[in-house]
Order: sequence, then structure tokens, then C-alpha cells
Amino acid sequence: MNTNKNNTNKNSDENNKKKHNKYKKISYYLAGIIATLLFLSGLLYAIPIYSKNLPKHSYSIIEAVLLLIFGILIIKLVQELFVKIIHNYISEDRLGFLKFILNFTAYFTLFLLIFSSLGIDISNILLGATFLGVIFGIASQTVLSNLLSGFTILFAKPFKIGDRITIVTWQYGLLMSTYQHEAVKPGYTGVIKDINILFTTIKEDNGFTMKAPNNILMQALVTNYANTNKRSVRVRFELDKIIDFESFKKDLNIYLLTKKDIIEQNPLPIIRIIDLSLTSYFVAVEVFTPSIFEDPVRDAVLSYVLKRQSEILSKPLLK
Repeated sequence: MNTNKNNTNKNSDENNKKKHNKYKKISYYLAGIIATLLFLSGLLYAIPIYSKNLPKHSYSIIEAVLLLIFGILIIKLVQELFVKIIHNYISEDRLGFLKFILNFTAYFTLFLLIFSSLGIDISNILLGATFLGVIFGIASQTVLSNLLSGFTILFAKPFKIGDRITIVTWQYGLLMSTYQHEAVKPGYTGVIKDINILFTTIKEDNGFTMKAPNNILMQALVTNYANTNKRSVRVRFELDKIIDFESFKKDLNIYLLTKKDIIEQNPLPIIRIIDLSLTSYFVAVEVFTPSIFEDPVRDAVLSYVLKRQSEILSKPLLK
């Protein structure tokens, strides 16, 4: 009892310490932003007084340079403050998207202020930017498609960072398995590592990393293994006709019931003959597993089948 109480108090103290450090860092960033703003305001106030003897329009150039330097510094501080405040309340993928929106808005506003300080007509810039935006949009439909798809994925969340998924898409087709193996999904399987507005990074089961365009993922069939507690696995193998199926089925079923760590017992495994040839027959085993990976189940079933088949065929009566 005392040990549990001490652990609880220790965890509580650690949480309080983390919160204290978090609020301390937030206060530092706030102080830095306020100090930078005050310093910039003081400089902008003092420059007209001490720049009377400077060439004409030099004040505007100095003001623009100061706005650029201190504006970037303030944006960096605001971004860090923003991350510190909402980091624990939002997922990594949405945080990256919100950081992009914050940066885009902040830098766009900063450059408008700089153009205004230089006496450049902002309305003409906006009009020209609109025209260029239309031309650019027509010329880069694929990029815009990825951009809009990225927004949709980040908010609809068909998958998130850390999920293991399989992507089936006609753009990147794979060859189907040939007989005697059964058909499988012609897809790419891996774990989501990053989601941004243009690409989704997936680390495949084979160890390679691929970046899939978001507009491809929007059109693809996506199987998300993180959304289910158990999944079915089907294993197919061939047995010699000399092996009695009912006896083999009974032994295999007993073995499967012992593998409770990787094979669910509800529903029970299904073992049945699915095909015949002149000298052999084909058996399919269908089980449910709590694992997101199917290979451990296949390895367990096929290893037992290989061992049991060798034992049966090695008996003198069956030679």
C-alpha cells in the first residue's frame, strides 16, 4: 500500500514539475515577444529623429529592414509559443498543418507591412498576385490537387501517424500472386511516419520509405489495421493424399488452440479442404489474430504443417 502511495505521489510530483516547466517556458516566450515588440517600437520611433540628415527615402528602407529582421524573429517566437501551448492537445499531423497556416499568414502579413513601409501600393500587388495565382493554378493543377487532398486527409483523418495501412491504387499497380498461392491485395503496406499538405511518408514493411502524393491516397483503397482489434488470416498449403485429413485436422486444431498469444479462440479456427489434384489436396486454415501482422500466424501454421507432414511421411507404413 505504501509503495503504491509513494509511486502515486512521485508521479504527481513529476506531472506538476512538467507543468511548471511548461508554463515557465511559455512565460519566457511571451516575455521575449513583448521585449522584441517594445524594442522594435523604440527603434521605429527613434529613427525619424536621428535620420534627418540621411538621404531621402532612407528612413523607409531602414524601417523595412527592421521590420524584416524583427518580424522574422517575432514569427519564430510566436510559432514556438504556439507549439508549446497546443502540443499536448493536438496530433502531430494537424500540428504540422496549423504551423504551415500560421507561417503562411504571418509572413504574408509581414511582407504587406514591408511593402507599405516602402510606399508601394498594396492593392496593385494584390491584383497582380491574383492574376498570377490564376495562371499558376492552371499550370500546377497536380500540386493544387495534392494540396487540397492534404487538407482533406488532415481533417477527415482516414489514418494518422503511427497507423499501419495497406494502399491499393491503380496508379501503382502490382502483379498478383500466381497459382498455387492465393491472390492477395496488390498493395503497399507500411506505417505512417509523416503527413503534410503535399505528401504522406510511409515506411514499408520491407524497410524502405516511400512518399505518396496525397491526391493518390485520396483515390486509393486504404486498409487501416489500427482501427480493428483483430483481423483474419488465411493460410493455404498442400498435403499428400496419403495423409489422412481428419487425423491431421484434429492435430492441427489442437496445436492452434495452444497459440493463444497470436491466434484468437473466438471465433475458433477453421480448417478445410479447398482443392484437389491427382496426388495431393489443398487445405486452407482461417484464423483471427490480434496482431496487425499476418506473418507470425503464417509462420506458426506452416512450421507445424511442415514438421507434422515430415513425421507422418517418415513412418515405415507410409513409405
